[in-house]
Amino acid sequence: MVIGAHPDDETFGCGGTIALEIARGSEVTVCCLTGSTSRQKELTAACKVLGAKSIAMKEEDLNLRVFEVTNTLIPIIQKIQPQVIISHGDIDYHPDHQVVHKAFLRAAEWAGHSTQYQEKAWRPQRLYIMEINNLLAKPTVLVDISESIDKKRQAIAEYQSQMEKTNDYYQSFNLQKAKLRGLQGGCEYAEAFQEVLLPVHGPFYKPSPTVKTIFEDR
Repeated sequence: MVIGAHPDDETFGCGGTIALEIARGSEVTVCCLTGSTSRQKELTAACKVLGAKSIAMKEEDLNLRVFEVTNTLIPIIQKIQPQVIISHGDIDYHPDHQVVHKAFLRAAEWAGHSTQYQEKAWRPQRLYIMEINNLLAKPTVLVDISESIDKKRQAIAEYQSQMEKTNDYYQSFNLQKAKLRGLQGGCEYAEAFQEVLLPVHGPFYKPSPTVKTIFEDR
């Protein structure tokens, strides 16, 4: 599951990874929290290119609040039951991205609170933050997207409203970003992520890999 503040965040941040995982048999749902009718059409088109499902909200930009977004996301996480969630980090300059970062962490934790939600509770196995406009200083995962970079380019091209405003800046920026991460990862193109661990405050959560031995089974 990918949670984005705006239509295009999912593609700019992890479009190559989405397309790659879908080609390998995974199912991916993109949840977008804002967007006009025209931008939501672009979201649908981009997700179709990548092969992902999409859920679109109609909140206006710069109107997101952590409490409301958290309460919106909890039942969605419980319904979809994602193993992995990718969303925004707190490094990005955009206020909506910062709000979604805080909200998705709270929602991912509380969605698995079994004493609160009983049988509905669901706790994802992995959480990652992606980079959109500002680069992660200390990425912990690089995904080789060399075989899916064309899908990412095609999906970016569906966001004509954004391309026209910036004279194709986003195509160039995302390509150069992928080249940089590819250079770091020893491949042609890559996307960078930072893993985030959920806290454990007590025995209140749906069982997950958070509760296990320090060393993996051998």
